[in-house]
Amino acid sequence: MKNTGIILASLLGGLIVGSALTMLFTPQSGPETRKQIKDFINDEIDKMKSQVDKVHDKIEEARCHCDQQ
Repeated sequence: MKNTGIILASLLGGLIVGSALTMLFTPQSGPETRKQIKDFINDEIDKMKSQVDKVHDKIEEARCHCDQQ
C-alpha cells in the first residue's frame, strides 16, 4: 500500500511538472502563462484533495467494518 501511494504521488508530480513546463514554452505573455499555471495547479490540488477524501472515507469504512466483526 505504501508503494502505491508513492507511485501515485510521483506520477502526479511528474504530470504537474510536465504540464507546467509545456505551458512555459508556449508563446504567451508572462502574466497569462503564470495565471494558467496557477489555475492548473489549483485545479490539480483540488482533485488530489478530493481523491484523498475518497480514500480516507474508504479507509474509515473498512476500519468500521473490521471493528464490527
